[in-house]
Amino acid sequence: MLNLKRTVCLAMLLVTAALAEAQQSKVSAAYSFFQQDQLDSAKACIDAAVKHPETSANGQAWYLRGFIYKSVYNKLEKGNKLSPSRLEALASFKKSIALDTTQENVQECIKNVKYLATTLYNDAAASLDSIDYKIAIGNFEKFKEYYLLVDPTPANIAQKDIAFSLAMASLYTKIFESDRKGKTEFLKLAKDAYNKILSIDPNNIGANYNMGILYYNQAVNLINQSDYDLDIVALNDIQDNSINLFKESLPFMEKAYELDPKRRETLLGLSGIYFSLNEFEKSNMYKLKLEELEKQK
Repeated sequence: MLNLKRTVCLAMLLVTAALAEAQQSKVSAAYSFFQQDQLDSAKACIDAAVKHPETSANGQAWYLRGFIYKSVYNKLEKGNKLSPSRLEALASFKKSIALDTTQENVQECIKNVKYLATTLYNDAAASLDSIDYKIAIGNFEKFKEYYLLVDPTPANIAQKDIAFSLAMASLYTKIFESDRKGKTEFLKLAKDAYNKILSIDPNNIGANYNMGILYYNQAVNLINQSDYDLDIVALNDIQDNSINLFKESLPFMEKAYELDPKRRETLLGLSGIYFSLNEFEKSNMYKLKLEELEKQK
């Protein structure tokens, strides 16, 4: 009986060894196909290898998979802003880093992650328009996810987040201005983007000034679009709403002035806001500051 048990155990070990060898041979075959630029065959072999329990935790296999999918991206999908192969390559390099206990390929993986993440960033920037802006957002979020492997410094990724959010807010504002009645949701998106920036950096002058301008322009547009045939109640409602919008604008514009007291546009904005709020003394004060600034040119 004992001999039978030993025989069964030995047979099982031999089968396990054979399976492991078979999976390793798939990794070797994938590498051979990769060298011959037969990328479809290389993908098939390496995908089978990383799915199998015997090689799914093999850092070298994931490392090779990253290179294979990176090559597919470079060769066939470079113009595709939604390239699936790019994401597969990034995920593979990330997996290899996590599994590489020897640290043998970590730096090479990070170098490749940096390259691919940069292409995501560039594609995000190239998609900042009214048609592809959702692609831009998706690619930027993926960029952030993987760039942390390259540079985990929070301040550095925050600066990129601010720059992208400023660009998105500007785009949202442009879309809203193209159709103020039909695209009102983009006004909210613009405000959300500026609020996101201010939550990261309350002293961001661009976000403060532009947020102030959004509310200021809302108030002015509300007044300009009012119908003079409206009854007194409706006109009072418009006036109240416009005053509230000017008040919403004020703290952002004041902060922008605090950060840069010599910016012409901010002085003009503050003068207009205080005039609309019937605070004529303050309005004139900023008007005089603007005139003094103009004289210095």
